[in-house]
Amino acid sequence: MNEKGETMQRRDFLKSAALAAGAVAAMPGFATAGRIEPGKGEKAPEGPVTLYFECRLMGQHKDNFLDEMDKLAKEMKKKRGFLSMSLKNMVGDSTMVKNYPSNLKGVLKTAYLDAAKQNTMPLFYSLFLRFENYRDLKKSKASEFFARVMKKYGPISKNYHEGVYVTVAAGDRKRIYTSRKEVAEFLRSQKDAPREDLLTVNNHVGIFTKDKKTFNKESTALLKIAQDTFRPAKGDYDYNPRFPEGQPGSYQNRHYRKAVTTEILQSAFSEGGKTHYLFHGTWQTVWDHENSHLDIRFREAVMTLFPYIVEGPVEPFYKTVILENA
Repeated sequence: MNEKGETMQRRDFLKSAALAAGAVAAMPGFATAGRIEPGKGEKAPEGPVTLYFECRLMGQHKDNFLDEMDKLAKEMKKKRGFLSMSLKNMVGDSTMVKNYPSNLKGVLKTAYLDAAKQNTMPLFYSLFLRFENYRDLKKSKASEFFARVMKKYGPISKNYHEGVYVTVAAGDRKRIYTSRKEVAEFLRSQKDAPREDLLTVNNHVGIFTKDKKTFNKESTALLKIAQDTFRPAKGDYDYNPRFPEGQPGSYQNRHYRKAVTTEILQSAFSEGGKTHYLFHGTWQTVWDHENSHLDIRFREAVMTLFPYIVEGPVEPFYKTVILENA
């Protein structure tokens, strides 16, 4: 394709992506759970839990909102069972998670942030509040605090999303965490402090609840592959043992370093016969993440999940703006 054709292809793609982003912008949450209490026949989750929020607000409220979230972090740190809190600003969207052509990787990496700066879209935030158990989470009154804050910012902000999640499995460059004790250890020592300038990805998908047991098994296997793979790997012609966790990715290559962390969060309560998931991870750069999705090892593993997914995938990019560990 000639240069003019490539330019038109990118322009058409970005127009379509903008329409999709507008549809997302109109929703309080996408492929996410929306309940914080057990339904009929359900039990409260056991072990560590996450209270997760997604919200939107107009740019003029940003400073006040961040002040309130700082207050929330300080207040939650005093609460029994608190493990960590992280607030993340949505900045862009992954194209590779949708298996678009590789020449389009990274084209939406700052799309949301750029639009917010031009006042054509609101700011998007995700908040992760982690506690040792559901009882302590409820006693913290975090949900009530957030509700009071969001009322100040008008109708677009009052229409926020919240849900309770449990961590199925997690990982970092040292190990994989699956038991309740291990997961609590992982959640109380999150690594994406703002000064680290890591990229967060948060892939939203939904499945039918009847498939939950199988999906959890298959997705845990995928997490292990996502956490442990990198390029160039042993056997690649350009492998270098001086880079045992991979080399930096870029638009021009297919290198990538191991994920810094990975995590699978499953909604604690089903909704309309569906269970929702957040595939939550941190990477050193956008390119490391996007190139990982071009790796045949990852693609083969993710194909085992596709038959179960009925909502998503939608995988925004975020930057952490507040992190408080216990």
